[in-house]
Amino acid sequence: MTNGSITAPKAGERYVQKEVDLILSLVPTDTNAERLAAALGRNVDAVRFIYIIAYDEKLLRDGLTPNGNNVYHKIARAKKKLGIFIGYRP
Repeated sequence: MTNGSITAPKAGERYVQKEVDLILSLVPTDTNAERLAAALGRNVDAVRFIYIIAYDEKLLRDGLTPNGNNVYHKIARAKKKLGIFIGYRP
């Protein structure tokens, strides 16, 4: 098991769409978050936060900005692509 506070090689870097797609393609469990963090070079807490944003209606809705391309938009695109309709439906 890894600690969410351990510095990862890609800590602080922006997520690319394929990373977000991969994260949301798996069920949001602690084990999946830990494995994804190790595979992607991310902190466990950062992976968990992607899940939190994806499944929290207010966080995702409020994070979407006009013409933006932040992680919120990447999460919204992944949810549409994967057919995830829990939480905010972009």
